[in-house]
Amino acid sequence: MDAEEIVYQYADMVYKIAYRYTANFADAEDIFSATFLRYFKKDRCFESEEHRKAWLIRVTINCAKQLLGERMNYQELDERVAAEESETSQDEILALRDAIEKLPANQKEVITLFYLQELPVKMIAEILGKSESAVKILLFRARNQLRVYLGD
Repeated sequence: MDAEEIVYQYADMVYKIAYRYTANFADAEDIFSATFLRYFKKDRCFESEEHRKAWLIRVTINCAKQLLGERMNYQELDERVAAEESETSQDEILALRDAIEKLPANQKEVITLFYLQELPVKMIAEILGKSESAVKILLFRARNQLRVYLGD
C-alpha cells in the first residue's frame, strides 16, 4: 500500500482516537500529524493489516498521552454518542463521564478502547501489550468500579 492509501484508510480512526483523548480539534490534528509522521519516518514491515491497525492505534494513544502529559481528558462527550443514547438523560451521561474520570488510567484506557473504539479484546491486548485475560480483568474491574461510582 502506498502512503496515500494508508492515510486514506486509517485517517478517520486515528483522528477519532486522538479527539476522544483530547476533546480538542487542534490537539487531535497535532496527534494525527505526529502519528503518521512516525509511521512514514521509518520503513515499517507489518505482518497483516490488523497488525498495522494495532500499531497505528497504539502510536496514536501514545502521542495523545505525550501531548497531554499522561492526563486523559474526557470533558466533552461526542455529540453522536449522546444522540445514540437519546434515551439516556444528559445528567446520566455526565455522571458516567465523571465516573470514567475517576477510574485508574489503565482501566480508562481499556474502557475507551472497548466501548468507544469498539475494539475486540484480542486487539486491545495486542495494542496494550497485555494478555487477553489481563484485558478482561481490567474490563471487569472497571465495570464494577463504574457500578460503584454510579450507585447501581
